Amino acid sequence: TPISEFPSSNRDLSFSIKDFSKCKILEEFILNFENALLKEVFVFDYFKNEKMNEIKIGFRFIFQDIESTITETQVNDVMNVIIKKSLEEKSISIPGL
Repeated sequence: TPISEFPSSNRDLSFSIKDFSKCKILEEFILNFENALLKEVFVFDYFKNEKMNEIKIGFRFIFQDIESTITETQVNDVMNVIIKKSLEEKSISIPGL
């Protein structure tokens, strides 16, 4: 794959998961999500809060196009799909969203 000469754009999302069994479902969905603009996804933060009975997990999304500079709208369109699908699980939320 050729390396793009155009700038990349990063987005971070932090999820709160109350049902620990849903953590693996969320991870698999996000880490396997495919889009032509999405070049890399990885976990940058993970915290299991026993006291609050929740897991906090942060993902970083890196976007880039080989043919042009990507727009805010293009990135937001992809992020909206990820957010919508992730929030279908009742025990998953995105604090601050």
